[in-house]
Amino acid sequence: MAILSSTTLACQPKTETANAAPPAEATITTQPQTVQVMQQMFEAFNKHDLEAMAALYADDAVFTSPEMIEPKKGKAAVAEIYGPLFEMAPDVQDEVKHYIYNGKDEIAVEFLSKGTVENIGPNDPPHMKGKEFELKIFCRLKVKDGKIIEDVTYYDQLAFLQQLGLSE
Repeated sequence: MAILSSTTLACQPKTETANAAPPAEATITTQPQTVQVMQQMFEAFNKHDLEAMAALYADDAVFTSPEMIEPKKGKAAVAEIYGPLFEMAPDVQDEVKHYIYNGKDEIAVEFLSKGTVENIGPNDPPHMKGKEFELKIFCRLKVKDGKIIEDVTYYDQLAFLQQLGLSE
């Protein structure tokens, strides 16, 4: 897919947890809007549907992650962030393992991202091709008026590079 702010979701008085998002065929209309948006975002990610993903973000959404020098802004950032990933690993899929909903407008999600590098760029080492990766990722989404306005994502960059054979 997406830095911790001063909000600690686990300490909020109204906390809802789940082991995983329900299957796509499950009815999610009884879920709070923030949970629904998160589920729709992961469903669109797993379909590699950049348009559906972008539709879930506000026009001025902010994306923050340690590998970004500066936060990325706006719906166009969806294609900028995820397009190259879908190209590099056409089988990449995310599996939601757990989420914590604060009862208002934020949701913290722990998920596993798995894929295989099939396409590499001209400057990438050839030995990356065919490498499988499995990353534990954490993100925090803030939702307003049914749109994601903030997407903060953390993952172990060194573990990712090691799995691709780019670091020891």
